[in-house]
Amino acid sequence: MRNRLFMLVCMLFVLVAASAQNLLLEDESDVETIDVVGYFCKGDTMTYKKTYSKLKVVHNDTTITDAYEEVFMIVVTDSTDSGYRMKMIPVSFDYNEESDSIHRIMQTKLSELAQNIVCEFTTDEFGSLKSIVNWRDIRDQMKIAINGMFDSLYGTIPGLDTIMPRKQVEKLMLLHYSTEQGIKSAYEELDNLFGLHGNPIPIGENETDSEENGFPQHITMKAGYTPIEDETCDSEEDYSVMAMTVTTIPAEDAVNLGFGTLGLIITDAASDSLNSVRDMVADSLTTALPDGIKVYVSEYYGYFFNGWPKECYYQKKIDSGAGQNIESRLIEWLSCHMGVWARPDKEELKPEI
Repeated sequence: MRNRLFMLVCMLFVLVAASAQNLLLEDESDVETIDVVGYFCKGDTMTYKKTYSKLKVVHNDTTITDAYEEVFMIVVTDSTDSGYRMKMIPVSFDYNEESDSIHRIMQTKLSELAQNIVCEFTTDEFGSLKSIVNWRDIRDQMKIAINGMFDSLYGTIPGLDTIMPRKQVEKLMLLHYSTEQGIKSAYEELDNLFGLHGNPIPIGENETDSEENGFPQHITMKAGYTPIEDETCDSEEDYSVMAMTVTTIPAEDAVNLGFGTLGLIITDAASDSLNSVRDMVADSLTTALPDGIKVYVSEYYGYFFNGWPKECYYQKKIDSGAGQNIESRLIEWLSCHMGVWARPDKEELKPEI
């Protein structure tokens, strides 16, 4: 959750942005598939560690702009025929001191204020995220956290209010998180863990071409049952899904995406300078990358046989010609207590991925 909220603020300071990619899956009756279904029990408890990093690479020189680790628990509090009720409980948060000062100021304060926010959510009978039960309480707590974060940020950077008026920036952020859908979007961890549940995934390797928001994409997907590497943790029916998506975005569109949010919050006095910078960046990128900016998204989702996520990995790499921006997050299980030890549709071992 913290990262999703924090990333909205980070958009104020970056020049290039790209749309996140969704993994689109369709059921084909003539293709053997793996059904991503959660067979959970009341009392099931999983502890996960999330490792996040954001890097900028220019001429083999790597700068850490943001990096942290957080630990959280997912607990099933109720199980019915129509779905499950769960809690996401924060455990710890450690911020990388090598990150740049602006990011460190915001993230450190935000994590301090949001550490006690517990998210209660529901899933459908397959385990797919359905609703945030206490989204109004989270919204109210986030108002306090956002206010505290901006107190720290604007109190540390003299003159920032003359460029980006605090009231305007804060209003925009609060508006984004004023609905259940906005709160749900803040919990990217839940989307990573439960986003594929309820989908049949074709076994083997498949390639498709499509368009997302009008931009051409090439998607390569592989799915299959995974080998046993540790007999104490792995089962012969554990499975995984991998995907690589390459999206091509025209330079002009990429620049407009990056500068769009900035145009809403800066002062009129800074608008002319911003427009000049935008034009220069657009001209430079169009010259350097006439075929467009490439956005590479790599995804990996590993599951226990009963549908509990074992590991989720996401990396987005943007090649802007002058360098690369790389964002990655890894969610891996640390400990578990499961009440379901066998799937009701247990079958023979299927092909490994």
